Amino acid sequence: MFWQSLLDLIFPPRCEVCKKAGSEALCPECFNQVSFMKPALGIYSATKYAGVIRHAIQRLKFAKRRRLAEPLGVLLVKYVSHTPVLNMREIDTLVPVPLHPRRHKLRGFNQAELLAGSLAKYYDTPTINALARVKETSPQFDLPRDARLVNVKGAFKVAEPRSVYNKRILLVDDIYTTGATIAECSRSLMIAGARRVEVLTLSRAINDMDSPLLKN
Repeated sequence: MFWQSLLDLIFPPRCEVCKKAGSEALCPECFNQVSFMKPALGIYSATKYAGVIRHAIQRLKFAKRRRLAEPLGVLLVKYVSHTPVLNMREIDTLVPVPLHPRRHKLRGFNQAELLAGSLAKYYDTPTINALARVKETSPQFDLPRDARLVNVKGAFKVAEPRSVYNKRILLVDDIYTTGATIAECSRSLMIAGARRVEVLTLSRAINDMDSPLLKN
């Protein structure tokens, strides 16, 4: 406690996005800039991968600013609570999209697992790390669309099929791009016997005209 207070005195805490002094990892001004997307059945994304959200996700993942996981998780919970077509009472378990073990070790955490943890706590829904990434892939953002499909083919497996058998699953990730990763994960879960797989991501990489927004 003493050392944290000393560090805060020397390096005052700031918003990770706008750098405004304050204790919040994402200040109220930045938080309130986020606009939610209208839901689409089966695949739900809270907001566009742009602006505040893009900056926050990049800080979380690449600068290892784990303190951002809490406000981003709150945004995801808020989105779900305002999305009646996604009924959490019909979900048996949450499954985060996994990182390859080497990348997980380098980063120190899986951002999808942290986001799923916020939902699990709020909705009292169990989280199962049912998927394993058995193939180390290149980052999807660095590849053209066709290459992304090849990149993730065979990259995931369900280590223990009984953990997902006949379960209604919500697959959770931070970003939806072309859907190649989500599709491969969903395929693996269905092969293992999942009853249904729906998808929830914090953000979606889209063009400005692709989907209307709702203010959060």
